[in-house]
Amino acid sequence: MEPFVAQATEPGTPPSAGSAKEVPIRASVRPTNMHAKPPVDSGLRPPGSSFVARRAGFANHESRFTSHETTPSPQPRASAGIKALTVAQVVSSIRGVIERQFPTPIWIEGELSNCSFPASGHIYFSLVDEQVTDRFGQRLVLPCAFYRGANQHLKFTLTDGLKVLCLGQITTYERQGQYQLRVLQVQPRGVGALQLAFDQLKKRLQAEGLFDEGRKRPIPSLPQRVGIITSPSGSAIHDMVSKLRGWFHVIILPVKVQGEGAAQEIVQALDLANQRHLADVLIVGRGGGSIEDLWAFNEEPVARAIARSQIPVIAAVGHQDDWTIADYVADLRASTPTDAAKGLVHEHEAFAQTARELTQQLLETMEQFLEEQQGRVDSLGSQLRLLHPRAQLDRYVTHAQECEAQLIQTMRYTLAHSEQRLQGLAGRLQALSPLAVLARGYSITLKLPDRHVVTAARAVHAGDELETLVSRGRIVSTVSRVLSESPSESA
Repeated sequence: MEPFVAQATEPGTPPSAGSAKEVPIRASVRPTNMHAKPPVDSGLRPPGSSFVARRAGFANHESRFTSHETTPSPQPRASAGIKALTVAQVVSSIRGVIERQFPTPIWIEGELSNCSFPASGHIYFSLVDEQVTDRFGQRLVLPCAFYRGANQHLKFTLTDGLKVLCLGQITTYERQGQYQLRVLQVQPRGVGALQLAFDQLKKRLQAEGLFDEGRKRPIPSLPQRVGIITSPSGSAIHDMVSKLRGWFHVIILPVKVQGEGAAQEIVQALDLANQRHLADVLIVGRGGGSIEDLWAFNEEPVARAIARSQIPVIAAVGHQDDWTIADYVADLRASTPTDAAKGLVHEHEAFAQTARELTQQLLETMEQFLEEQQGRVDSLGSQLRLLHPRAQLDRYVTHAQECEAQLIQTMRYTLAHSEQRLQGLAGRLQALSPLAVLARGYSITLKLPDRHVVTAARAVHAGDELETLVSRGRIVSTVSRVLSESPSESA
């Protein structure tokens, strides 16, 4: 079905492609005689505005609504000969014209404005043309009603400014005498409905703090019970159970993971696990798939159930590149269900390896301690044997013998050294003795009677008695004369 185009022409000017403006049809225009035949189009228009509604591609089929906006001329008083239409007839006729013009639903593109969400569950908003305005510069607006029965499956939230495509039926709201679009379906323009819903919910939950790391609970390093919330028939459950078997007590809470009611079952399983304290940690997930297949994990009730869970939750949805709202809210995100199971098993394996290493280290330490204690016992036994009186006496005798030998050796060394030193001193003394000088032919003359050594001739006089010491004996003599000192001798 071709999109509807409404053109407005200035008074007295025929419509043309270059001067047309898009405007909505107003249901409150003043109708012409509904029974009269339409006048032949001569290219002229009566004074006032003329609205021509037509489908693109069907320019030959027109339905005209003429509104005279000039100053009204005085109207004659109503008389019995004037035939007037009732308001209901006019509104019904307008509705018939519109419904004949738009017999089937059409797609309309525009921007959302004035979104309203009353308690009835209906949604009311306006579609605004993004570019075209009327002759007064006002943006063109189409009122829309999106009733509760039709909007139950809407995945995203309608917000002002959002550009959308609406499928709906053009009809009239007779009580207020205006036309409207009864919306059947809404799609975001330029992005998929699911992606838009994902982005809107992610932004809202992030603003509430549900993604904050400080809110999330730590995953226990050594859980005893692991709860799995997933489909009982998928490949994910078999992969996880095969990895977890033998390490943990596994509790399976079977749920639907896609399709109608899947989100509700996941929420119920999460709440049940918390109410009955079924596990120490929960794995919520499924295998890979399209965004539609994974959508249950993008539902707000699932995100809030994960956030309020008192049991830590690991989200394991799809593959590495598959991110859901559950992944952001969960306490830990695993790229796949198998990786979630491997992560828990890895902690246990690491703990077991650490236990083995500590056990081996303990055994080695104990062996070393025992060896050290055995060495100490042997040392104490040796000391005890040494403290025996016989052993002490033997040590004393041995020590006395050693001291005696050392004393004898020291005395011998001291005597030899002293003898050698004495001989040296005697030799030096002999060399310095006056007797040695006398032995070489020298003599010493002493003046008697005081025995002063005569060192100069002037010290004696004739008649003095002298004593001369020679190498062997003494000579006593009297001075007969004294010779004066020769020049050479005085020098």
